[in-house]
Order: sequence, then structure tokens, then C-alpha cells
Amino acid sequence: MKGIKIAALLILMTKLAYTQNNQVENTHNIKATFLGISYAYEQSISQKITINFELMLADEYGENLLDGLYWRFSPYIRIEPRYYYNITKRSENGKNTTNNSANYISLSADYQPIERIGESTSLHGLSIIPKYGLKRSINEHFTFELAAGIGAYTSEVDTWESTWGADIKIGYSF
Repeated sequence: MKGIKIAALLILMTKLAYTQNNQVENTHNIKATFLGISYAYEQSISQKITINFELMLADEYGENLLDGLYWRFSPYIRIEPRYYYNITKRSENGKNTTNNSANYISLSADYQPIERIGESTSLHGLSIIPKYGLKRSINEHFTFELAAGIGAYTSEVDTWESTWGADIKIGYSF
């Protein structure tokens, strides 16, 4: 009986050590965004830094001179280095760090390869936005992300102009 208790304690301690580490980990996520869906792979490159690669399909609403008001579903590609500045402190305080649950600072580069305006198709644009965000695990597999920032945007027809970006995402990590 004593051996069973010791084995159970060792298994529990191993599980806690695995889920509560003080460095970022590689993750795969399917995320539901406010206006779409995405797949993301987050690759760790140091103890506190990752690069988030994300493919998104997102709704857009807007207005242009040719068509007036429009709605479309567009693909996006995101490359986003993230610095999880408080992951060590969260781990030391016994807080959950599973799936990189911590606050971060990032530089989000979003590229939209195709835009349809009326009958024509053209390359769309690029936005670069520094963001402040947080990511939390709801349990071992589900995550919640919230991020916002102000940056710049350009397209084939526009010069650089200011823009803002915000992310609200609920995801499943596997």
C-alpha cells in the first residue's frame, strides 16, 4: 500500500513538473477568432521567446470607392515573434504555464495575399503591429488569447498609414 502511495505521488510530481515549467514550449493550436478561424504553430527559440506562425481565414467588413460597403472572407499569414516576459515568475508563483500561459510583447506581421475589389484581383497588403497580449490555458488543451496594439499598414495602392490590431481568440492546443 505504501508503494502505491509513493508511486502515485511520483506520478503527480512528474505531471506537475511537466506542466509547470519556467520556459516556453512548442504548441499547435486551432483557434476561433472574433471574425474567423486559424491554425497556429508556436516554435520556441529560447526560454522566453517564441515565433508564432499562423494561417487565418477571417471575415472583413469595410467600404471602398468602387463597391461601397463590402463583406469578404480572406486568407492571412501571420509571423509574430513573442517575448513571454513573466513566464518564469508565473511558474515560481505556482501559476499555470501550460501552453505558454503568460503575458507577452510581440511584433505581429500580417500579410493578406489576395484582395478582390469588384472584378479585379490584386495583391493586398502588409501590416506590422507591436502588441501587448496575454495567453491563458483554460485546462490542458483549451486556451484564451487577448492582444492589442497600434502599428502601420500598406498595400499596392496605399503608402504606409497607421492602423490598430486586436486579437480575441479561443483555441484548442494539441
